[in-house]
Amino acid sequence: MAVKEAVTADTLTAVEESPVQSIFKNKNFLLLWGAALLSSFGISFFLFSQSWYVVNVLNLEASLGFIYIAASIPRVLFMIISGTVADRYSKTKIMFMSDFIRGLLLIGLVVWFLFGGITLWTFVGFAFFFGILDAFFWAAESAIIPAIIRKENLTRGNSIIQMTNQTSFILAPMLAGVIIAFGSYEVVFGTTAVMLIIASILIIMMRIPKSADQEANSQQAFWETFKEGVVYVKNSRILSLVLLTTVFINLFMTGPMTMGLPLFVKNILDGSAVDFSLLEAGLAGGMLIGAIVIGILNLNKRRGEIALLSLIVGGLAFAGMSFTTNLWLSMITLGIFGLTLSFTNIPFIAAIQGMIEEKVIGRVMGLISLASMGLIPVSYVITSGMLALGLSIHHIMAGGAILVVAYTIFVYFRFNELRTMN
Repeated sequence: MAVKEAVTADTLTAVEESPVQSIFKNKNFLLLWGAALLSSFGISFFLFSQSWYVVNVLNLEASLGFIYIAASIPRVLFMIISGTVADRYSKTKIMFMSDFIRGLLLIGLVVWFLFGGITLWTFVGFAFFFGILDAFFWAAESAIIPAIIRKENLTRGNSIIQMTNQTSFILAPMLAGVIIAFGSYEVVFGTTAVMLIIASILIIMMRIPKSADQEANSQQAFWETFKEGVVYVKNSRILSLVLLTTVFINLFMTGPMTMGLPLFVKNILDGSAVDFSLLEAGLAGGMLIGAIVIGILNLNKRRGEIALLSLIVGGLAFAGMSFTTNLWLSMITLGIFGLTLSFTNIPFIAAIQGMIEEKVIGRVMGLISLASMGLIPVSYVITSGMLALGLSIHHIMAGGAILVVAYTIFVYFRFNELRTMN
């Protein structure tokens, strides 16, 4: 695999003697963090509010799937090229345009509310455009982090962004519910628009000089740049293994979990919507705690081994949760699973960001995002097919988790380069 070459002895000495600046004194990172906070809260506001409006006002609960499909299909399709775009053009401008356009769309939605005529298809249309913009934003955000912070802080930087996202998933729905209860949908969507526009302003304030690699990429034909990224990943066994591991996690565990938790609560726990929300809170809380711990430790050694061992523990915890019949035990095991997800995802991402050449970082991160998000709809289809064959949801969830554990154990002992990856 082509990775960054070793620096000269003089340069190495200078780097070793240069103290690592605190990540909280890095202006570019602080601007990115503020933008991530506002963006994640805004998007969480929007997702919760649109779902609640469709269910509570339009009384079309069974039609929510149309919104998810409308967002996921363009997101997956544009993820294929989003990394190439991020490597050819300014990442800050891509993120700025994504947030700013989403803000303008939501202003349009507020105006639509004021004049009336909101239907299910209104939200389907907005979900379609949000899906496209999400694809480009995520690729650019993942690729910009190693450009603004030093390698020694990559784990901490990723953990802070992950922690921010998880906090928004926990707090934003509650805040949006309060605004809806005491205000209106126009207020909550207007608030979301303001958040996204402010986030876009913070992003455009970042100062990242255009690199020679970006200049070289922009001179290539677009599809030549795209193919170069695919070949780069194909020729790297570590990156290929990371992509395959990502596929396994999302195809056999994350997909069944996302689709199966409501069924698990209803059929196994004999619970209510409140019980479902508690399980979701347990998962998000575990991921948040994991992100905080990773950020404090700022792991920089043997990140591959930590990630793989965490995935094994997480798979066992998820398999155990599948056979619980007690709500609180389910919450605890799901919280452990969430914690190990952070211990798997953040070290892997930080290690990859630190070893990849800058000129292909967007394409590699885009392919990883595609492997992460792209196969979840396929997982839904597989899970639905197994349910149609009469398999119980807890058997499906446990089976997927055991497959992931078996695969991870095989990779751990078979591929030393992934286990020892820093």
